[in-house]
Amino acid sequence: MAMNFKPSGLNHITIRVNRIDASKEFYGDVLGFELVKTMGQSMAVYDVGNGDTLVIVEAETSYDPTSRDFRVDHFGFYMDSAKQVDEVAEYFRKHEITIISGPANRKKGRFLFVADPDGNMLEFFYEEK
Repeated sequence: MAMNFKPSGLNHITIRVNRIDASKEFYGDVLGFELVKTMGQSMAVYDVGNGDTLVIVEAETSYDPTSRDFRVDHFGFYMDSAKQVDEVAEYFRKHEITIISGPANRKKGRFLFVADPDGNMLEFFYEEK
């Protein structure tokens, strides 16, 4: 049985990178994506068009030069309200879907992280505009 409501769009894809400075140069300077914001020294958000964003985050293992930790971290879906985030959490609980984190508040909204059957992380979130 499918959810009776759907995300209103794909907001972002987050990828892990090994060298944040090299990746910022690639996505910003080479590809020309507009830097929207940075969060600390290990995360940057780029506008890739139509309000969609690419988030790059430095891998936890970046301190180890022999480590190669790169992957898609998660997909983030817009929800229409904070209440809808809670409703989708309840839906996932009923269907025994693994909830990784949330639902919980953040500065301007509410979020929930779940895992698909292969362990891929999906975020469902509402953010005030």
